Amino acid sequence: MSDLKGVRRQLIGGWRMTDWKVIVDGKPEDYMPPLGMAKDCGGMLLYTENGLMSAMLSKMNRPLFSDGSLDGGTDEERAAAFGSITSYTGRFEVDEKAGSVTHLIEYSTVPNFVGQRFFRLCIFNGDRLKLDTPQMLMGGELRASYIEWQRAV
Repeated sequence: MSDLKGVRRQLIGGWRMTDWKVIVDGKPEDYMPPLGMAKDCGGMLLYTENGLMSAMLSKMNRPLFSDGSLDGGTDEERAAAFGSITSYTGRFEVDEKAGSVTHLIEYSTVPNFVGQRFFRLCIFNGDRLKLDTPQMLMGGELRASYIEWQRAV
């Protein structure tokens, strides 16, 4: 693990998603993450100096609403839009000794996330960040995963 005393310092800024893998039987697999394979998704992760964070993952090339309005779209279009993006925001805490960050969720596209604490183990490698996650319910089963990010700012 790199510079544990600087985990918070290293997190501050913006990150772009480069990979997302689900762990199956202890190994990263090409199991379909909730939004699809990493090559078909994008995302940004932001950490501010005053302790705020925001994460958004989205399918790329999402269909437009046929009527083009902010509050429009058919029921089917809105359902497809909701199913193609996940975001949450709130505060974050760092455990320098453990090399981890915990996201304290205040708002989310997934209502079940609100009020949750998302623990992430941080692994830094140059301008890259790998966040290992404990098991979460995916496809009806508890599965661990990781998301890799590249510094954007």
